Amino acid sequence: MTKYDTRQLAGFLWGDLMFLKRGMFTHDGNTIELRELSALQRIEYLEYAAANQVTGDDGTDPMTYIAAANKLDIKLNALIVAMATIPIEKATDQDAVMEMQHVVMGSWSSSALVAAARLIMKLSGMLSPEPIENHGDVDSEELDAGKF
Repeated sequence: MTKYDTRQLAGFLWGDLMFLKRGMFTHDGNTIELRELSALQRIEYLEYAAANQVTGDDGTDPMTYIAAANKLDIKLNALIVAMATIPIEKATDQDAVMEMQHVVMGSWSSSALVAAARLIMKLSGMLSPEPIENHGDVDSEELDAGKF
């Protein structure tokens, strides 16, 4: 078995031969390159989302619930933008990622965060496929794989 120098391996994975898809995002005349989340980033993002869920099951005042849900939405969108823009060599540094998340929240509008997060999720394969339009000749129930 060959022993690899982890720096050489990291250089291969993080260098010009990186296997992550990229996309250009433009908002209000400003353009930035976004990349899909790595497998590790995807796990970390989903764990963060699961650990920070907001529920209204405890009789919380509706306005408090709405505020908490909006705050979580902004934080999740800022996190995914931070993960998709942070220099790849800092991608595993949680402090750097959280710092970048705060920078993003302080400098991006919520509408830009939503649009950028959607692009990143699309690049990362985290969105459901677009629905197939029914043109009248196919029974829509035939297209639903969940029907038994």
